[in-house]
Amino acid sequence: MKTSCRAVWFVASVVLIGSGARVWAHTDVTPAEARELIDSTENLLVVDVRERSEYCDAVGHIPGAVNYPLSSGVLQARYDELPMDRPILVVCRSGGRSNSAANFLDSQGFPEVYDMTGGMNAWQWGTAPCKYAGGSGTPEDPYQIATAADLIALGADPNDYDKHFILTADIDLDPNLPGGKVFENAVIAGAWKLPFTGVFDGNGHTISHLTIEGEFSLGLFGQLGWAYQKEPDAEPTCMVTNLAVEDVNIVGSVISAGALAAYVEWAVVSDSSSTGQVIGKDTVGGLVGHSRHAVINCHSGCTVIGDYDVGGLVGRNDGPVMDCSSTGTVKGGSAVGGLVGYHRDSITQSYSTGAVSGKDAVGGLVGRNGNGDVLHSTSRPGDIDSSYSTAAVEGETCVGGLIGEYRYGSVRQCYSTGAVSGNAQVGGLASGPAPATDVTVFFDVTASFWDVETSGLTVSGAGQGKTTAQMQTAGMYLEAGWDFVGEAENGTAEIWWIDEGQDYPRLWWELGDEASP
Repeated sequence: MKTSCRAVWFVASVVLIGSGARVWAHTDVTPAEARELIDSTENLLVVDVRERSEYCDAVGHIPGAVNYPLSSGVLQARYDELPMDRPILVVCRSGGRSNSAANFLDSQGFPEVYDMTGGMNAWQWGTAPCKYAGGSGTPEDPYQIATAADLIALGADPNDYDKHFILTADIDLDPNLPGGKVFENAVIAGAWKLPFTGVFDGNGHTISHLTIEGEFSLGLFGQLGWAYQKEPDAEPTCMVTNLAVEDVNIVGSVISAGALAAYVEWAVVSDSSSTGQVIGKDTVGGLVGHSRHAVINCHSGCTVIGDYDVGGLVGRNDGPVMDCSSTGTVKGGSAVGGLVGYHRDSITQSYSTGAVSGKDAVGGLVGRNGNGDVLHSTSRPGDIDSSYSTAAVEGETCVGGLIGEYRYGSVRQCYSTGAVSGNAQVGGLASGPAPATDVTVFFDVTASFWDVETSGLTVSGAGQGKTTAQMQTAGMYLEAGWDFVGEAENGTAEIWWIDEGQDYPRLWWELGDEASP
């Protein structure tokens, strides 16, 4: 009677006692037994320890296998990425390296390890080729994007839009360089088409000289996430993180344009940045055109130009923005903001510094804050907390140093210092509600200030005007309840820090190693 692979494991397992450590020995299995193991064992992970060139050659690899080369030391350096609570099958070309790798995993305490004798030379069943620069698209072994060709191939294959990717090198898309390309639409996914719903980890690398001309949904990603994927109390599985998109040139003629994404539905954009220019008509942002979920710890230095809902970071915002900043110049018509053009959720611990100009609803941080529908659709209708703007703001009507036009929400512990100018409804911190008699305003401003000297204004629709000396004094903010580093009376979140008498308060996170309490 044939003994199962699991039975063999129990027979072959031994306890080695010498150094006092308890080490389980692995189990040798034939290719036929390995195939049976793959078919019958839930959560089995196949680890191919051949070098990348072998893993990706014409022979291919076992479908789903992750690649951790032994000879070049990858396995030894990254073995802690492998799960301890799943059975592992180790394979190589002929069986020698897999035996060494299995011994190594034994020594690291992996409890259930199998070694396929004979290796891929003896494997008689199906194999999978490498895609992109490697990987298999799983969380443990994401597809690797290393060249412009890899990136373009991803955009051309919607079947992979739900997979995991990691950028392994900087990519230059300059159309004047070999391999470059001028894109006529979104590189990856696109609104009104299948969106990208997977995970893209920029891994600290950059994608530069992205050039797109078209009508709508223009960006590296056309659309991130599906609305129907949202479940109560569930977090989105779609994410773009750790990515810099530099020196972009995006020109759209209709709606939704952003350097990284045109439209974010049920996805998270985090730890990412952009530079260059984004030009469009409606819903134009330096990083994201229209966001309906979270943008976290992101920055844009883009010049942004548009007609409606134009923001240095996000054009139209229906989701939380946290720990973000914008330093680029922003120009537009209506609802123009240094950070966000049209805002309807929450902004926390964020700032903007670039010059802002427009016609109506123009603000250093936010152009238009909330509208009549928001009160019944979100629990945070345009809230802004612990944020500031130093941007110079210029417009015609509804112009504010922090906020242009406002209707709903709250502002708490914020300030503005930039010069503000306009023709009507102009305020140092906020301009005031829209000039319509049928609009009911639900807006609350607490512990927020503007500099009457640098702004050139002694009036505001909300907030308290202070001199430059007062604005650079910690005591004023502490009395208003601001949470500073090194004090506990107002909280321990360590939000603000100030070089008293020399500068205005700064967010602790933006100073990093420069700060000293």
